Amino acid sequence: MGLRLHLTLAVVITFLLGAEKVVGFPKQPVFITHIEDQLLEREERDLSSGDYEYGSGISDNGFNSTEEPKLTEPWIPPPAKIGSLHILSTTTARFTNTSVTSKLVNRAPVAQETEVTIRLPDEAFITELLIEVDGKIYRSIVETKQKAQKIYDTARERGQTASQVKQTSEKHNEFSVSINVAPVSEVKCTLIYQQLLLRKKGFFTNKISIRPNQIIPDLKVNVYITEPQGLKEVTYWLEKEGNELKQEQQASITSSNKAHIQFQPSKEDQLAQSEHGIVGDFVIKYDVVHPISGGKIEVVNGYFVHHFSPEGFSPVMKHVVFVIDVSGSMSGTKIQQTRKAMLTILDQLREGDTFNIVTFSSGVTTWQSEKMVPVTPNTIKQAKSFAEALRANGMTNFYGGLQRGVSLLDTFHNSTNNIYVEKSLSIVIILSDGQPSSGITSTELIKEKSKEAINGQYTLFTLGFGNDVDDTFLEKLAGQNRGVYRKIYVDSDSSLQLAGFFDDVATPLLLKIEFNYPSDVIDNNIITQTDFPTYFMGSELVVAGKLANGINEVTAEVIMTTTEDGILGTLVKGSAQRSETTMLSHHVVGNFTQRLWAYLTIKELLRKRLISDDSEEKEQSKSRALELSLKYHFVTPLTSLVVVKPDGTNDTTGEKPTPRDDHLERPGPISHLTRNPPALQSYPHPPPNSGHSQYGPYGPPMNIMSSMLIPTARSATPRLSVDSDPHFVLQAPNGNISLCFNIMGNPGDIFNLIKDPELGLNINARVQSATPHPELLKRHQVTTPDLAKRTIFDQMAITTPSHRILVTSSSVTINNLALPWTSDWSIVNGNFSIDIREGKYLYVKMKEDVELIVMLHAINAHHPGKSDYLGLYVEKGDGFSQQVHGMIGQFQHNKVYLYRESIRVDTNQDKTAILRVNDRTVKVLHASRDVLLTGAIQTCWFASNNGYGMIDGEYTDYLQDTLFVNI
Repeated sequence: MGLRLHLTLAVVITFLLGAEKVVGFPKQPVFITHIEDQLLEREERDLSSGDYEYGSGISDNGFNSTEEPKLTEPWIPPPAKIGSLHILSTTTARFTNTSVTSKLVNRAPVAQETEVTIRLPDEAFITELLIEVDGKIYRSIVETKQKAQKIYDTARERGQTASQVKQTSEKHNEFSVSINVAPVSEVKCTLIYQQLLLRKKGFFTNKISIRPNQIIPDLKVNVYITEPQGLKEVTYWLEKEGNELKQEQQASITSSNKAHIQFQPSKEDQLAQSEHGIVGDFVIKYDVVHPISGGKIEVVNGYFVHHFSPEGFSPVMKHVVFVIDVSGSMSGTKIQQTRKAMLTILDQLREGDTFNIVTFSSGVTTWQSEKMVPVTPNTIKQAKSFAEALRANGMTNFYGGLQRGVSLLDTFHNSTNNIYVEKSLSIVIILSDGQPSSGITSTELIKEKSKEAINGQYTLFTLGFGNDVDDTFLEKLAGQNRGVYRKIYVDSDSSLQLAGFFDDVATPLLLKIEFNYPSDVIDNNIITQTDFPTYFMGSELVVAGKLANGINEVTAEVIMTTTEDGILGTLVKGSAQRSETTMLSHHVVGNFTQRLWAYLTIKELLRKRLISDDSEEKEQSKSRALELSLKYHFVTPLTSLVVVKPDGTNDTTGEKPTPRDDHLERPGPISHLTRNPPALQSYPHPPPNSGHSQYGPYGPPMNIMSSMLIPTARSATPRLSVDSDPHFVLQAPNGNISLCFNIMGNPGDIFNLIKDPELGLNINARVQSATPHPELLKRHQVTTPDLAKRTIFDQMAITTPSHRILVTSSSVTINNLALPWTSDWSIVNGNFSIDIREGKYLYVKMKEDVELIVMLHAINAHHPGKSDYLGLYVEKGDGFSQQVHGMIGQFQHNKVYLYRESIRVDTNQDKTAILRVNDRTVKVLHASRDVLLTGAIQTCWFASNNGYGMIDGEYTDYLQDTLFVNI
């Protein structure tokens, strides 16, 4: 058995995300055990018999006697070494290729795996991952998620060096990155992602995250920009996390359309930022020349891209209805930030615009009934007074508020000159932090009725405030009504997020923009979106497509509506770019026009799939997006990327690296690795704090003059467990103290551990004898009677509304399907999921806040005292109902208090105290227990006599007739 150390891909992960999430599972946790568990766990730890020295025995209450046992220290492999971090970002006509390169050294004699979650810029796709081992480069392939997973799992089982990247969320640009490094080997990793830089507030921004979590001896960032349209301004700065101050520096522009920026901080420079080095983003901001014309067309290798961002037009008049959720859940910070944002937003309205404000909770309120209000200094002042008085209470009548907003625009349009209306933009902006709970509550019906009411006349923008909103519903609602959805995160700058969104759409310049290309020069089946409802100041519209065979020149007619001239047509010409031009110099993205077309097309197809309610259209969009993702090597919600170093000595599949003067000039590969914090070393979850003094978590005994009952702060997710012989370790639900007790029972006894009638969950466990063979007792010279009659749980039965799960040491049977422990597998059904990992962890998840782990302890088959057994851990229990009970279930809600003045320490240094559990008191002894899931030692207050006084009733009250019961 080996030890798996969880490592972090510092560049691929910490660099890109800044906060890694280790979700791997230990192949073999390291245990530090006390004497009462040494026999039972000896073979599981795979340690020689000389590793422990036994104390003088075990006292009647099950605790260590006064002689302290010697503990075996866990072996930890040498940490990974990080020598360099090189980042290359190359932008060609807004299309950006960023690569990150680093090296991981595994000096351990066992393969090591990391699986983490990363989040890239919203518009980015990962397109390549390379592994360089022994001077050979192994390139990744993109497959469907299922096929890529199978390839990676096979490589991992064989102990091969391998890595996998897959997108884990369609709502965020979030990915899971896994890498398995062979024993005693070095790996250089390269991760590449591509994105189209979007123009916002008049600038393109490339934000490169740098969060290696340590000082890097060789840290270098190179940024190259090539813009055929001409560069107007380029600035850059280091934006430190949590620090809004920035020092912009001007970059030099060469030959009017190129810029090069290099950032190479020394170790001293990094240390000046923080003890962990740089924690922030390297930001590059620039703009291009924008004439009043139809834009700029670039043509490369038969594909074209058309950028359109004219300046000089007068703003289009707009009519805006702000629809604001003021239900009870908006109270506190949310309503304060909303009030603050509205004061800023109202100042951005211009004379000539009209507006109104609608609020909704259980009912609906309109600031100025039945009319749109012209923008004047006086109306803005009145609106600010209304906004400052916003208060939150009641339920969420979402559709009622939206319907009122649409009705105000209907009335305005029906009473206004049609030409005036056609040259203006009408917008509804709705902000909500929850799901509909009053009026019409069906989101499907709301979408249907909203689309019918808006009827393509207005633009609907939706803003979701916080984590309780239905993001998919709000995104579909906006998408089906010519708008977009924006997530607003609840923090100190929520008001800036809200005001920033309005700033993006505050100044419409053009309406109903159409791009027309001659049908004989383009392939009409290979072109992105060509009609857009609005062009906002400071933004940019982009069209990409394929030219017909043999064509190398294209013209475009752009038709649009402006405030002054109505319909305006502009003729635009573009010609093919030759290889001798600056466009095809060394620092550009190869075939960028074709890749940009594929990139935009996939984005459009995924959006269409998301917002469509037509099943056939959704399937067609999915199929086409998958086809393009595979062809152009993009990691999307439909695909995964995997790279495997072939096993064997005759490997000839790897490519030898191409010698270059400066490897940073290659617009490809890169990545980086670092060690996890020690608290996470080899465990699937951080171990509980066990760093108490000899007196435990409360320090030395206290002299309190008057009787004092001290409740402690509530733990967010109390951890409950039962394992070993069997001993129970329980976190008090209303405090930070732990409780423990043992239940011996008799072989064949079945005990109820958890019963929640409302949730439909029941867990029973069967007791079996774990009596060691006499040879084992003799070999270790142990004669303690208690060890000769130990018991364990050898079977567990989990009953849910839809599943009956029988867990034994040989298999896990779900309904009538028997599955072995020897291979990883998972079953997912809505919010319910079951997973086996590493041959010893069974994860059962009933919903987001109810998660259980059954741990298998498989003792060596040749051991004379072999007794495989099971442990149960409640990892998340906040979703249990108030009715939950059972031997451990009751402690989800039981009220537990410690009488601090009752703490005493006797001459043997044994500490005792009095606990109150609900309405009864129990004498307890301060002790410690092993949490076998994490390998930590947990101090706890122990109740003897099968937990009498600590549990409700007596332990025999929890006996059951059968393993499975009907809930």
